[in-house]
Parts: sequence; structure tokens; C-alpha cells
Amino acid sequence: MPPAVVVLGLVALGVPAGIRALFGRPRSLGRAWLFAVALALAAQAIGELAGFSLGVLGDAQLMLAAVAAGIAAAIVAIAEGPTKG
Repeated sequence: MPPAVVVLGLVALGVPAGIRALFGRPRSLGRAWLFAVALALAAQAIGELAGFSLGVLGDAQLMLAAVAAGIAAAIVAIAEGPTKG
């Protein structure tokens, strides 16, 4: 497995989990992880095609992947709606 994929996977798993630890949302961490992986891979492809070099670690578009994973977690949290208490 290429090192860039490992780094992207760690970012895609870590960012939503960190957001959940801080804010208690998204409640559906599995969905957030799945969406974060998809957006992190898309960010990698977009960064490669655009020649984006800020926040790159080796071949991994680390900054774009972290932003994409954060956006994914936020979208899942918003889609879940308010807590039913």
C-alpha cells in the first residue's frame, strides 16, 4: 500500500473521531468515516491535478485531506439533525 494512502486513511479516520471527541457530533461515526475517506481521496486527486503543494507530506495532500475530512464530519453532523432528548 502506498504511504500516501496510509496517511490519507489516518487523516480520514482521525479528523471525524477528533471532532466527535470534542463536540459529541457526528453521532454516526461510521458514516462520517466513510464520507471522510471519500472526500479525502477526492481531495488527493484534486490536489494532484491542480498541482497544489501547500500542506503536502510526501505524495499525500495532507492539508486538503484534513479539510475535506472536517467538511465530511460537519455535513454528517448537520444531516443528523438536532439531538432528540
